[in-house]
Amino acid sequence: MKAFFILFLLLPVVAFSQINQTDSNGLRQGRWQKMQPNGKPMYDGYFKDGKPVGEWKRFHENGRIKANISYKTGSDSAFTVLFDETGKKMAEGVFLGEQKAGLWKYFSENKVIAEETFEKGIKNGKSRKFYSTGELWEETDWKEGKQEGSYQVFFKNGKPFFQCKMSNNQRNGLCLSYFENGRVELEAAYKNGLRHGEWKYFDNQGNHRYSLFYNEGEILNPNVRDSIANQQILDMEKGKDSVIDPEKYLSDPTEYMEKAKIRR
Repeated sequence: MKAFFILFLLLPVVAFSQINQTDSNGLRQGRWQKMQPNGKPMYDGYFKDGKPVGEWKRFHENGRIKANISYKTGSDSAFTVLFDETGKKMAEGVFLGEQKAGLWKYFSENKVIAEETFEKGIKNGKSRKFYSTGELWEETDWKEGKQEGSYQVFFKNGKPFFQCKMSNNQRNGLCLSYFENGRVELEAAYKNGLRHGEWKYFDNQGNHRYSLFYNEGEILNPNVRDSIANQQILDMEKGKDSVIDPEKYLSDPTEYMEKAKIRR
């Protein structure tokens, strides 16, 4: 009976001694745990021949789960779910080694708010942002970490709000912004990120209002621009114009949508 009691007391010691073990070659084997200075866990998982395998957990300083990691057998691929300090899911996707790979999804209140595609830790492919109700808000093409191809912003009803072609992170060619009824509000020409060529402005019935002309960023008819600006000031003073000038926020269409209270 006494021997059994002593064995019972030794069990926790034996169990603990089987954690955080290395083999004769110095490779980590079996279950490993590490604690934070505050006594809460930092991580808990398994190694085989020095490589993490199976299910892993990492923790925030407050002890809540920071990441659930599932390693694929025989691979450096690990499906990972990330959480904030309150326990809410923030993101999920695959790490290949220490780099993001493939599709990553980002969450707010358990709803997908954004998606990004990675190759060797660099954005490559399409990224998307969504309205809180799930509709597509913004879509961007990436190549080797740079905006390359199409960039689009959408109204909640699915119609385009802004469309542009990107090359090496710069606008090139014709960019279009739209009224919510689907008619073009502005045709804006770019060359290597600079305003270049004719910029056509329309009203919401499709009628051409005026044009501005640019040469590599320099305006060629400033008298027209100044006249329009003065008229806008007069209209605002008379309370006729409560709509934000689209050109003012053309550098950031999503900011324009926020300012104009279009995005909800």
